[in-house]
Amino acid sequence: MSLEIAHMNASRATAERIPEGTYAARLISIIDLGTQPQTDWQTGDPTDPKARVLFTWELPTETIESNNEDTGEVEHKARRISKEYTLSNFEQSNLMKLIKALSAGEPITSLTQMLGFPCMVSIGSTINGKAKITTVMKAPTGMQVDECSYEPTYFDFDNPDQDLFVSQAGWIQQKIREAINYTGFADTWGVEQ
Repeated sequence: MSLEIAHMNASRATAERIPEGTYAARLISIIDLGTQPQTDWQTGDPTDPKARVLFTWELPTETIESNNEDTGEVEHKARRISKEYTLSNFEQSNLMKLIKALSAGEPITSLTQMLGFPCMVSIGSTINGKAKITTVMKAPTGMQVDECSYEPTYFDFDNPDQDLFVSQAGWIQQKIREAINYTGFADTWGVEQ
C-alpha cells in the first residue's frame, strides 16, 4: 500500500441508482439542518436563508449488498433516499403538503410523529440523471409496508446529539456545519470526510 497521495485509490462506495417508479417506503430519519444559505435556482444569486430539514425514507423492497466489517459477511440492506424541505407551516408549502399526505387526517403537532409512517414514494430523475423523489403519498389502505430495518432517528439542531451527528454521512455533517445559525457544537466531534 502506498501512502503517496498520487497513488491512493480515489474510489468510494457506489450503488446503482434507484430506478424510476413508485415504491413502498417508511420515513426513517429527520435531520434538522439549521438555517441554510439559499440561492436563486436561475441566477445563482444569494436569497434569504431558510430553515431546512432532510427527510430520509427506507425502501424495504429495494436492497443493496454491503460487507459487514465485523463479520466479513455480505448483508442486504434496504435502500434509502432523501429529500430536503423548507420548514414552513404555510398551507401550500411542500412540507405541509407532505404532512397532509402522510397524516391521513390525524393531527400532527411535531414532525417526529411521522417517523416510521408507511407511505409510497415516487422516484424520477434530475436533469443529470440522478434519482430524486417526485412525490410522497399515503400508502394504500390495507397495503403492508415492512417495518424499518433501523430505529427511526431525529437530529435536533438546537439540542444536538453527538453520536447521531457522527453517524451521519460526511456531506450531511458538512451541511449542518454550514448553517448560518451553527454555533460550533460539532467542532470537536469527528467528521466523516
